[in-house]
Amino acid sequence: MEEKSKIRIKFEIGEIKFEAEGAADLVEKERSFFTENLLPSAIDTIVRTRNTLPNVDVDSITQAMPVIDDSENPALLSDNVTVANADFDWSRMSLASFAKSKGAIRHYDFIICAAYFNAKKNHIEEFSSSSLKELYSDAKKPEPNNMSMSLSELVKKGLIMENPRKKGITPKEYILTIDGETAVENMQPKEASSRTSQHRARKSRPKEESKYSGLNCDELNLSNYPEIKNLNNFKEKMLLAMYVVTNESKGEWFTVEDILCVLTDVLGESATRKQVEGVFTREKRWFKTDRVDEGSKIIRRKLLNEGKDFARSLQNKRVSPKN
Repeated sequence: MEEKSKIRIKFEIGEIKFEAEGAADLVEKERSFFTENLLPSAIDTIVRTRNTLPNVDVDSITQAMPVIDDSENPALLSDNVTVANADFDWSRMSLASFAKSKGAIRHYDFIICAAYFNAKKNHIEEFSSSSLKELYSDAKKPEPNNMSMSLSELVKKGLIMENPRKKGITPKEYILTIDGETAVENMQPKEASSRTSQHRARKSRPKEESKYSGLNCDELNLSNYPEIKNLNNFKEKMLLAMYVVTNESKGEWFTVEDILCVLTDVLGESATRKQVEGVFTREKRWFKTDRVDEGSKIIRRKLLNEGKDFARSLQNKRVSPKN
C-alpha cells in the first residue's frame, strides 16, 4: 500500500493561529473544520471583546493553503488529533453532567457554565434571563430568586457582558467574556475540606458516663414511694426521681446527664435533654446550682426544701401494691 503524503501547514491571522501536520487528507479535514467552524467564532470573539476586526477575508482562507513537506520531522499527528477539541462529542454531554463535572453548585457558577455549554453544544452564544430559565429547567436545577440580580453581579465581576450587537433591546442579551470562558475552563469541583471533617469529628464526643450508671432499683426501695409511671407529667416524674435518690442517700447532686441516666436507664422512663432543662429553667427556685469543677462549664443541681416539699406532696398519688 502506498504511504500517504505527509504535509504541514501553518498560518497566522493577527492573534489567530492555525497549524497542522500529518497525512494530507487529515490536514485538509482539519483546515476545513477550522475555517468553516472555528475561525468565524474566533473573529467574532475579537469583535465582541475588543471592538476591532482583523483585516482578513475569511473566504480567502478557503483557497489553497501554503503546504510544506515536513519529512525531516517524523513526529506526525495521529488520526485522532483535532483542532481546539473539535473531536469532543458535545451531543453525549448533558448540561447537568457538565455543571457537575465543573462543581458548579452556586448560581453564579452555573450560569456561566450553562452559557459556555450552550455555546459549545448548540452554537448559541447569546443568552437572556428567559433562555437561562430554560437551561435551568433542562438541568433540573431550581432557579435563583432574582435572576436579574445574578446577571448584574456577573457583569460586575467581568464574567459576562451585554451583547454589543443588541444593546437596548428588551430583555437584555448577554455573552460570556474571555474571562468568563477562562473561568469555566479552569473550574474544578471543590474537594471536601479536611479541616471541616476534623472539626465535625471533634464535636461528636462520646457521651460522658453518669455517676448513677451503676444504680439499680433494688437500692432505691421504690415500694416506699408512688409509682413514677402513674404520675401525670414529666416534672412530677423528674422531681420524684431526684427526691428518691436523695432520700435514699445515693446522691444529691445531679447534672442533666445524671437525670437522664436515672430516669431512662434505672427507672425505665422516657426523657429528653430538652425536658430536663425545661424543668430546671421553669422551677429555678427549687434547685441549688453549682459547677461540677472549678472552671467547668457543666452545671449540677440539688433539691432545695421547696423542691423536696413538692416531691413529698406526690405521696398521696401512691398506688398500693395489689395482693
